[in-house]
Amino acid sequence: MTMQACILEEWGGPLSVETVPEPDPGPGDVRIDVRACGVTRTIENAIQGGLADDPALTPRIPGHECAGIVDAVGDDVDGVTPGDRVVAYFYLSCGDCSACRRGETNRCLDFGGWVGVNCDGAYAEKAVIPAENVLSLPEATSFVEGAVAADGLATPLHICRRTGVDDTDTVVVIGAAGRVGIHLSQLAAARGARVLAADIDTDRLEHVDRVTGDAVQPIDAREDRFGERLREATPTDRGPTVVIDTVGDVATLEAAWDALGMGGQVVTLTTHHQRSFAPPLKEFVVKEGALLGSRYATKDEVVDAAKLFAAERISPVVTERIGLEEVPTAHERIRNGESHGMIVLEP
Repeated sequence: MTMQACILEEWGGPLSVETVPEPDPGPGDVRIDVRACGVTRTIENAIQGGLADDPALTPRIPGHECAGIVDAVGDDVDGVTPGDRVVAYFYLSCGDCSACRRGETNRCLDFGGWVGVNCDGAYAEKAVIPAENVLSLPEATSFVEGAVAADGLATPLHICRRTGVDDTDTVVVIGAAGRVGIHLSQLAAARGARVLAADIDTDRLEHVDRVTGDAVQPIDAREDRFGERLREATPTDRGPTVVIDTVGDVATLEAAWDALGMGGQVVTLTTHHQRSFAPPLKEFVVKEGALLGSRYATKDEVVDAAKLFAAERISPVVTERIGLEEVPTAHERIRNGESHGMIVLEP
């Protein structure tokens, strides 16, 4: 049996759509009939070697933000059967370390890498991944919603829980038109926060305005007065209490830090090499501020994110649905900054 898949021959190289043998699940693995997979900047980063660039890991089928139906299981697999509706977990966590036993699978101390990097992913009609990386998809959650929940909403949920976002907060989302940013803006607003949704392109700001509610205020991060505008948009000009960076632009981060209110938190998700941001130590003390990193989400948070869609508390923002043959071009647009929201592959 054969299938269609997107193949990456080397890190940083082009994607090609090819006919390849249909994979069989080995011991401890399951095979998923892929129904939806996000085509995202995180995967673009992986394709460019931003997560791992060992040549021994290629050729590779990328893609991890997927949902589908289990159609075969390997030996020694318990708790997963053909016909199960599932969503994939990105991290290859060990399940045995102290962090995993506490449920903090995103902090695994014996980390094995990533789906779509250290093992083949879901830019294909079928994908084989470890049984430990498939999570139950609620019946009321569609496959497309599952693909969005796998990272696009699970990551925002982890951030909001980590920072304790509530109705006392003014939250700044830098890169608000992206698939993490747009769902983060919605989620923070649903938790009662006032949200300042920052981006740098008129089309992207208009997109944010269209798909979010009155609690979300688009704000242009290109303006020279960006930091001042953040402060002015908060009650009594005291500054935002939570700033979440999904972009990694140091100048924007500096402006947001300067505007940060007393006791505020700046959270970054980006892993760009050679970029650093280090305010003077005195500033941490004066405003009792915090600079945090946020690392993906736990398995429970992926499932909880899917349940938020099932309960219609958050709306999935999907701007395009494409087939496998369109994935290489979609990545070119992502690379050139020509996309917003979330593109979903339906192989």
